[in-house]
Amino acid sequence: IMDSARNAGATGGTVLRAKGTGTDKAKFFGVSISEEKEMVYIVCKRLERDAIMMAIMQNAGYNTDAHGIVFSLPEESVLGIKAFEE
Repeated sequence: IMDSARNAGATGGTVLRAKGTGTDKAKFFGVSISEEKEMVYIVCKRLERDAIMMAIMQNAGYNTDAHGIVFSLPEESVLGIKAFEE
């Protein structure tokens, strides 16, 4: 995922090992979520977002063996990080 993201313009990211606490067969938009997973957080400018997301989906998305999902949040919806200077 990070190789794909870097090739599309991401300068870095944070990879976390995560363990779900929901039901055994949790689903997110119809996709089964495994109990243990790796989550990747990438902060980027809005202009870079679509290319990075598309690269991740092409290489690790739902139609691949990884069955990954990707979503975006605007930085104004996240507490604890400083907004990018335009």
